[in-house]
Amino acid sequence: MFKFGFAEDAAGTAEEDNEQKDRLEWIPATKLEITSEQIGAKYETDYYTETEVFPGCKLKLIRSDKVTQDLTDQNCQNIIEAESKHSDLIPAKYEGGLKIWECTFDLGQYILEKEIELKDKLVLDLGCGAGLIGLLSLRKNSAVHFQDYNAEVLRSVTIPNVLLNFDDRTIILTKCEFYAGDWASLATLLDESKKYDYIFTSETIYNPDNHKKLYEVFKTKLKVDGTVFVAGKSYYFGVGGGMKQFENLILKDGCFDVESVWKIQDGD
Repeated sequence: MFKFGFAEDAAGTAEEDNEQKDRLEWIPATKLEITSEQIGAKYETDYYTETEVFPGCKLKLIRSDKVTQDLTDQNCQNIIEAESKHSDLIPAKYEGGLKIWECTFDLGQYILEKEIELKDKLVLDLGCGAGLIGLLSLRKNSAVHFQDYNAEVLRSVTIPNVLLNFDDRTIILTKCEFYAGDWASLATLLDESKKYDYIFTSETIYNPDNHKKLYEVFKTKLKVDGTVFVAGKSYYFGVGGGMKQFENLILKDGCFDVESVWKIQDGD
């Protein structure tokens, strides 16, 4: 895992990307509005589990198997295709949001151990999936924007998880926003006047084709004194991305100061 913030001598904007555009049709970024039906939703006890997700931090979480079945019944083609291929990742269609990835637990544990001050901060949980880091931040009295590629994941998992863990419904209406779609159009969709104190992201560097899009979100949406925390594996076999490759992209640009803050032998 590493973190970074703007270098004191950062200069100018990034060089224009002259590489050929990806031929995949990525889903444009959109903001999801919370409906009254979602706010009033009730969940049976067999639809979720309650577990100690991080040391000393119990959370109620929607069961992914229940959601997968519901989305299949609703003829959600992205999920049906992923299930038929037994795949967690189908580029530009489904980006693994129904699974909680390993490094998410490492990132949450790090936040708690280092007692990162989150009160009254604006946090972006980028590639949030189940939204564990965003939920942790909400418990620390942050305002949180949750982002995941698939709107189905946000509607069926992320938003229900927030509702399950906060009885006060005003929290989701006043302190949360939800965004779906591709990172390339996310930065232009987000409120230009708002930038984040913290951007937390976990297991989002697996696809090197998306590194520049991810990095541009950091550059355009982080406060000058803000910090990004990136948790990921050294190398993702079968897809090609990895921590060193993404770190080299950041260092080459020279806009941020980079610091490695935590490394573990298994799944680092």
